[in-house]
Amino acid sequence: MYAKFTQLKAEVIFTIQVLRRYWFSNLVGFFVDLVYFYAIFVAVRSLVPGENLPGTPSLILMYTVLQLTLGFYTSFYRFLRNDALQGTLEHLALARGGLLSQLFVRLAVQGAYIILQSLLVLLILVALTKVTLEITPWWPLGVGVVLLAAVGISLLMGALGLYFKEIDSVFTLIQFILIPYFLSFIQWQPYMAYLPFAPGAHLVRLGLTGGDFDRGIFLLALFQGLFLFAAGLLAMVYMYRMVRRWGILGRF
Repeated sequence: MYAKFTQLKAEVIFTIQVLRRYWFSNLVGFFVDLVYFYAIFVAVRSLVPGENLPGTPSLILMYTVLQLTLGFYTSFYRFLRNDALQGTLEHLALARGGLLSQLFVRLAVQGAYIILQSLLVLLILVALTKVTLEITPWWPLGVGVVLLAAVGISLLMGALGLYFKEIDSVFTLIQFILIPYFLSFIQWQPYMAYLPFAPGAHLVRLGLTGGDFDRGIFLLALFQGLFLFAAGLLAMVYMYRMVRRWGILGRF
C-alpha cells in the first residue's frame, strides 16, 4: 500500500513538472478546445437563425462530455507509446505490480487533470454563452458511467497499440466520427439509449440541466460502461501476454 502511495505521489510530481515545462503547448491546446466549440456553435447557429439558439446548454454539455471522452480514450496508448519511445516500457513492465498496475496509477493522476481541464472548459463556455445550469445532486453518476466507458475504450486502444505500435491514424479517424456522433445526442431520441456512450451523456445533460434521474437510462449506461471496461481489460491482458511471449513489447 505504501509503495502504491509512493508511486502515486511520484506520478503527481512528474505530471506537475511536465505541465510546468510544456505550459505553452498545454495553453494552446486549451485554447484550441475553445475554438473548436466556437466553430461548432457558429455552424449550428447558421442553421438555426434567431437571437436565441435553442439547446445551447445541451450543446455545451455534449461538447464537454466529448472532450472528457477524447481525453481518456487516448490515455493508455499515449502512455505506452511515450514509454516505448523513451526506452522505458520494458522497465515499466518489470516494476512492482506489473505493467497494468503502473498504467492505472498513471491514469488516476492524468485522469484527474483531464477532469479539471474539462471542468474549466465547461465553466468558460457557460460564462461566454451566458447559459444557466441547474445542477442536481446525482450528476456525478452520469459522469462516472461515461468515464467507465471511456476507460474501457482506452484499454482497447492500448491493446491495439501494444501490437501495431503506431495507430495515430486510427485515433484521428475515430475523433472525426465521435464529434458529430456526440453532438447528435443534443436532440435526444429514445432509440439512442442503446447506442455506445449515449445513455451516459444523456445522464450528464439531465444532471446539469435540472432533469429527473432516469433509472433505466442509468442502468443501461452502467451496463455499457462495465461491458466496455471488461472487454478492454481482457483485450489488454491478452495482448500484453502475447507481445511478451513474442518478445516485441518494447520493439518500436
